[in-house]
Formats: sequence, structure tokens, C-alpha cells
Amino acid sequence: MIMTSLLLSSPDDVLIAILVKLDVKDLLSVLQTCRALYVFCTSSDYIWHNIKINFPLNLPSQVITSISAAELRKRCVEGLRVDHNWCRNPPNLKSLSRIEHGGITDQIQFLPPQWLVTMSRVSTSVGPTSSILSIWDCKASGEAKRIERILLEPRGLSKFSATISEDGAHVLVVIFGNARAEIVRVYYIPLQYNDYRAEPDQYILSRVIADDVADTVFEADICGEIVSCLVARFEMGQPVYQVLFLNARSGKHRKIDVHTLTPFTQLQIHLFPDSFLLLSGIQNIHNLVLQIYNVTSFLWTLKSSANNPFASTSLGTPCAEYTSSTLGARHQEYKLSTGQRSTVAALCFPTGTNNRLVRFPIHSDNNGVTRLGPQSRLQTYTFHGAENIAMSPEFIVLGHCGQRGVWLEHEWDEQSDRTSFNPMKGVFSSDQSKAVNVGPLLPRHMALPFRTNTCQSIAFDEATGRVFLALYTGEIHVLNF
Repeated sequence: MIMTSLLLSSPDDVLIAILVKLDVKDLLSVLQTCRALYVFCTSSDYIWHNIKINFPLNLPSQVITSISAAELRKRCVEGLRVDHNWCRNPPNLKSLSRIEHGGITDQIQFLPPQWLVTMSRVSTSVGPTSSILSIWDCKASGEAKRIERILLEPRGLSKFSATISEDGAHVLVVIFGNARAEIVRVYYIPLQYNDYRAEPDQYILSRVIADDVADTVFEADICGEIVSCLVARFEMGQPVYQVLFLNARSGKHRKIDVHTLTPFTQLQIHLFPDSFLLLSGIQNIHNLVLQIYNVTSFLWTLKSSANNPFASTSLGTPCAEYTSSTLGARHQEYKLSTGQRSTVAALCFPTGTNNRLVRFPIHSDNNGVTRLGPQSRLQTYTFHGAENIAMSPEFIVLGHCGQRGVWLEHEWDEQSDRTSFNPMKGVFSSDQSKAVNVGPLLPRHMALPFRTNTCQSIAFDEATGRVFLALYTGEIHVLNF
């Protein structure tokens, strides 16, 4: 009571300076101490817009300062409940529902706050197997409504990457792979129900045909209207890697040489408004290396209507490079987070038990400017697998903020000579003083209406804790935590 009186007797600017230093949980406790502090805390947008929020929020892509204090406080309470549940091992499963998808679902991707993009294969009595691209509205918990279904021509384009457009009313989907006629196709699909009557070519925004780029695309990312693709071709029996940049609106595209560190286990890419990121797992020195290239001038030539050829044929020297040891790994499996403005993180599973999450000190601010920190600010979180059990992770999904992840773990017990398929989850707080929390997503002996070994792909809504499991049978099960 004495402490409360001292706080209330302080000038407003002093009291605000104290309150913004608290975390969300402590601030919520303060406003419950007395009516005066409740009114003061809940009526000040400034406090809620400047307090540090160290967990994902279920919010659209707008900045927090555009939301009222009341709405932000409500979202913070919801976020704390999700965070508390995800720190349990296993978390409490609130509900389980099923989406009757049909076909063999090869890949799914969740786009916050409510959209699920899926690609499936459907066999027909005549002709080759067809692929179907679907968009689902998953706003209501336990329900999913298909708003679009597009039949894709079977030309070998078997993978996709998707993002919400800058206007928030469309989804951009880039489909890529190894095909004879074309290697990249971009769709611009409205997020509204249209009774499935769309023609296959109705939403095509641009495409790159194989006559222009006779290569194989195996990674793609989208930022705004720019698509970046990692392509490979063979020269004298050796692979040569390039980056294909495509302006989806104008169709202008160009390939640029990129130097890859070899021998590598995997390559992953990410595109910021002014930077291109290349993540490599280096096999011989057992490192993860993140290289950042400044592509501002080059991307401007793709956006400009004028015909301004870009002089350089190479990305050149990285403007920054970060390195993290993977503790003697001979083989690596890892996944890069995809949040446009969050810290870039990589979830790494080397051979053995020394798994880790690496958070790189790089992000894109609200103005689209890439901010780089020193190597000393690189954060590493180590977690260990079970002893005497060989684990092989699959379908790794790291949330947009890089603070929660899910994956399917194949465990082979040498003593019992059996393999089990266990959905796993991890919590990696941005507060490095907090321990990594990794454990089973579901109770080991829980009766489920599906078999986990039939899983084909996983999607994850980091903010709400929803997990989407796509099965070989054509079903998609939604786990709401």
C-alpha cells in the first residue's frame, strides 16, 4: 500500500517512465493493484505502445502504434495465455478438428492472421496427375472455408512459397520446380470467396519460361512484389548457383551470380526490401553462415518502368556475414524463420544431440531498412535430444518471430529397434535469460484420429498456437492449443 501511494504521488512523466520499463506480465499486475493505477495504465496509449512485448501477438501486419491501448492489452492477455500453455510439456490441446481436403496434400503454408495455402495432387482416370492450389479461410477456430481452388497444369511445378500482398487483400503465390515449359509462375489471388469458378490462368500475374532460364529452382521467397529464387544449373558436371529476381507485377527478371560456400548441406534464402539473405550450412567446418547482400540498386531497376540495365552480373561481396558453430555436425537439418521485420533465426538439428536455435542480429525496420548488429549480439540457444536415441527431424516449421517452432521427429530406439513419429514443439524466448523449452507437442500415448507417420507437411500459426498437419490421406488436422 505504501509503495502504491509513492507511485501515485510521482509526476505523470516519472510514473510513465517507470511503467514502460516493465514487461507485459508485470504491467498487468500493476493495473490490478488499485483503481487509480488501473485507470492510469489503461488510458495511456503511450505506455502500451512503448512497453517491451517479448512474445508473438495475434495481430495483422500493421505496427503496434496504430492499435488502441485497450485492443493491445486484450491481445497481450491472449498472447500470455498462449505463451503459458506452450511452456507446458506437452501443452494443453483445447480442440482438434479436421479439414476434408482431398487428394494427396504435398505442402501447406500458414499466412497470418487466418489464411492457409495448400497444394495437393489428384489422380484422374485420363491424363497425368493434376495439382490443385487452394486457399482456406481459417479465422474461426475449428472451422476452415475454402475460398479458392485452382487447377494447375501438370508441368513439374511442384513447390510453392506464398505471402500476403501489401494491400492485405490478395495472396501472392510463386510456384516453382523443374519443368520443361516454364520454371516459375506467380499467382495474385483475391482473398474472397468466388464459388470455385476461377479459370486456371485467371490469376496468373507473371511467369518465367524455360527458354529464358533453363535451370532448376529449389528455393523461393517473396517480399512485396519481388520474387527471389535460388536456381542451379550444371557446368562440366558441377552445380553453379544463381539468384533469379522477378518483379511479379511487370514481369521483368534477371539472374545474378552468387558465390556459395562449399561443401554445404543446405541453402536457404530470404528477401528483405533492400537486402538478400543466404543461409548456408558448411559441412567441412561445421558452421552455419548467414550472408547479407545489399540489393537496393538492383531491385530498383526491376521496379522502375525505365529500361535501366544493371551493370553487375554478380551479387558481389556480402555487406555482412555471421557465423555460428554447429558443434561438429556432419549433417544438418535447419529451417529459417520468415518474418519480414522480426529477428532472423535458424533452427538447426545437427547429427547427434546438440540441437540449437541461432538468432542473428538482423531485422528490417518499419521503413524497410535492414538493420545489422555485430557478431557479438548473435544469440545461441542449445537444447539436447534424448540419449541413446537416434533422432531425425522432418517438416521443420519456425514461426515468423522465431520464438516457437514445431517439427516431426523420427526416433529410433536402439534397444527396442523401433521407430516412432512424434510431433515436437520448441519455445525460444527472445529473453536469453529464459531457458529453451523443448518437448512433445502431444502426449506420447494419446489416442489420435490419424497416424503421425502419414504426415506430409506441417503449417504453424505461431501467435495462436494452431498447428496444421497435412496427411497422405488428404486430410488436414488442425490442433488448437
